[in-house]
Amino acid sequence: MADMLPSTCPRCVQPVPAQVTDCPACGLAFERRGGVLDVLGPAERESRAGEVEAFYTRHPFPGYAPGDDGPTLLDRSRRAPFLVALDAAIDARATVVDCGCGTGQLAAFLALAGPRRRVFALDGCRASLACADAFRSRAQIANLQLVRADLFDLPLAERNFSVVLSRGVVHHTPDPARAIAAVARLVAPGGFLVLGFYETWARGLHVLRRALGRALRSELRALDPVMRRADLDEEKKRIWFADQYRHPLEHILPLPQVLSNLERAGLRLVRTVPPAVEGAALFEAGPRPSAAGLFALRLGWLLRGGGDPDAGLVVVVAQRPR
Repeated sequence: MADMLPSTCPRCVQPVPAQVTDCPACGLAFERRGGVLDVLGPAERESRAGEVEAFYTRHPFPGYAPGDDGPTLLDRSRRAPFLVALDAAIDARATVVDCGCGTGQLAAFLALAGPRRRVFALDGCRASLACADAFRSRAQIANLQLVRADLFDLPLAERNFSVVLSRGVVHHTPDPARAIAAVARLVAPGGFLVLGFYETWARGLHVLRRALGRALRSELRALDPVMRRADLDEEKKRIWFADQYRHPLEHILPLPQVLSNLERAGLRLVRTVPPAVEGAALFEAGPRPSAAGLFALRLGWLLRGGGDPDAGLVVVVAQRPR
């Protein structure tokens, strides 16, 4: 059962005894929902946040297949080059937090792949976390703690995590700059932020494709590389289509603006993805691109947009100096 697995306080990272609803070490209060520590409880959320939660209640993203378990998730994740590189770059004993985890697949993969890691996965949507909790219980992932919380009021200590993940989240908030600042504050000295967002040029062709589909009232499956996949079941395609074409709140963010946000938060650029990297190189700093280099990089993203399976999702890795 999910509630038989150990619980860990996200604020002070200390064990929390079973059935307890406030942390004995730091006093953080929460409700228990299975294996989820719900810091938000029944409080009414800001209107746009509530709208996004309602959307993901109808379309939990990404979805699990009925037969998914620990080995199948590990196998599927290890076929994704970015996830392989991320796992290789994260220390075996790292303290990791995934802010905006959705159904928790990335956090579950990192916890399963590194049993000595301490992994926290936060989201505001009860339904998504219920999916994550069911999988956590089924796969018996003792080093993964699920938390329901608001991105703009995180129950976490600042500068306390060696790796902070926020992939595909900040562009679905009312204030992306504030969201970037919120997750950046969590990065410990010497630690890394892995920030994924829809970039203006990279998502350009997808935006055009979406506008054309709405004008023609068609899904335009032949134009979307994910919808064309023969190996993907219809339920996963339905969830992808809803997330990419029907989401109630989306921003696209220019890379220079995001880099400026990160610099104000005290982080320095390590690299961007794409281009892809191999092994532990994801956390190895490359040369800072010039203005001409940034232009060429973004132009490349624009040109690959028609066949981009991530629909313009770009990852920036940044580090807080020691």
